[in-house]
Amino acid sequence: MIKSQSNKEHVAVERVFDGIGILITRYFRIFTLGIKNVKIKNPYFWGCSILTTLFIFCITYEYDFIVILKLIFPQFFGEFLTVKLVSMSWIIYFLTFLVFSFFLFIPLLGIKEFKNIKKYQNDFDFLSLRAGNGSTPKVIKVIELDENKTRVIIKSEGIGLDKYQSKESDLTCALGQIVENISLCKNPRYISFNLTRKRLPEKISFYELPEVKESPLSFKLGESLGGFEQQTLATLPHMLIAGTTGGGKSVFFKQTLLSILKSTENVQMYLLDLKKGVEMRPFEELPNVKVIKTEQDAVAVLEKLKDEMERRFEIIEAEKVKDIGSARKKLDRIIIGIDEASVLYTKVRSDSTKKDLINKARELTDELSKLSRAAGIHLILATQKVTKETIDTKVQENIGGRMCFRMNTFQGSNTVLGNKMAHELPDVKGRGIWASGNKFIEVQTPFLSEEELEGELAVLSKEYKDKTRKFIGPVIEIINSNTSQELDVFEGEDKKDA
Repeated sequence: MIKSQSNKEHVAVERVFDGIGILITRYFRIFTLGIKNVKIKNPYFWGCSILTTLFIFCITYEYDFIVILKLIFPQFFGEFLTVKLVSMSWIIYFLTFLVFSFFLFIPLLGIKEFKNIKKYQNDFDFLSLRAGNGSTPKVIKVIELDENKTRVIIKSEGIGLDKYQSKESDLTCALGQIVENISLCKNPRYISFNLTRKRLPEKISFYELPEVKESPLSFKLGESLGGFEQQTLATLPHMLIAGTTGGGKSVFFKQTLLSILKSTENVQMYLLDLKKGVEMRPFEELPNVKVIKTEQDAVAVLEKLKDEMERRFEIIEAEKVKDIGSARKKLDRIIIGIDEASVLYTKVRSDSTKKDLINKARELTDELSKLSRAAGIHLILATQKVTKETIDTKVQENIGGRMCFRMNTFQGSNTVLGNKMAHELPDVKGRGIWASGNKFIEVQTPFLSEEELEGELAVLSKEYKDKTRKFIGPVIEIINSNTSQELDVFEGEDKKDA
């Protein structure tokens, strides 16, 4: 009987020590996660740290904390104990409280992730996935990308990527979220799962999205998890569209131009398409759109537009207004669209004539990107690859909006967006990341077929002919010649005299 009682006590003691061990292990696990979540550059972190330090200093420097404790617990803090406590240096108390607050505050930063890791670990355990030696997947990190998206990283020794991909539907049921993407991390022992609570459509028609009518120069971005997204070029004021072949870049570029034409009455467009105008050909029928097909014409148009920008600055100065939209003299907004910008801007070594044209084009584009906002002139650059060789760094710095479709490399995504979001996009045509300021939104961009585009442009062309839709003009006219190509601009009565 005594032996049985002794065994029970021994088991109880073991359980107590096991419980203490588990608590200590969990505490240090949470503490480690908290340390990893400390953002040194975060002003809130430093603000809280400074305020906590000042508070501890205030209550320890004059031994105020002892006075407070004596008032709350007079039975414990008699004269002898109080004198003994006050005899110790305040610095000892200051450092003690500081260390204590550190070990109390840091775990608070890790509790949420610890709970998330535990939750997802239970979900993965539910699938009973095991390697040959019996090891199971271990959830290492949970990153909440936004309110709808989460990335879970697991350590998976002995269980290959294909095993998880073959169980995608089981994973969706176990995790309670849609598995968008499963991929290897840099270390092949680790696997990344991109999860979402809502799924974007894999295709959305231009006509499924509402018309943009709120303000001039508006265009459709597409459908995000938050709903319909649109933007106005006036607030950017320049835009970059980037992405690899087949990702949806050209379709988005053309639907953007169409949306701007439909939402803006007084607008002119100069579309530089150095692939013989193949992509921009449908727009040629419009009286307020000019398609430029050679480097010589491109440079000449950019020079004329720079002159127009300076003329508009004179109007702004004379009327003492902040931009051309506020001037009494009404002028068209001007859009400069450059398809495959790398063809125009990439430097060459051998052909000196072409080299001079490229350098001139880069110089003019730089000036326009820096100064043209107030003049109502906006740039839209589309390219497969963004480097300092294709688009000058100074131009990139003045671009307020970027639509980046799927990139094959981390470097490609990082150059455009400053992060790897475009590299991690699912392989869905028309899926892109819209970046403006510190905002990054994943969208399914609207699809518009060539037949639909031509039909929309035919309607616009008729409206211009019937004068139910107008622009102020004049536009830059291109006069073709066998030896050279010149540009001429006529205004009002001068055109009649010519």
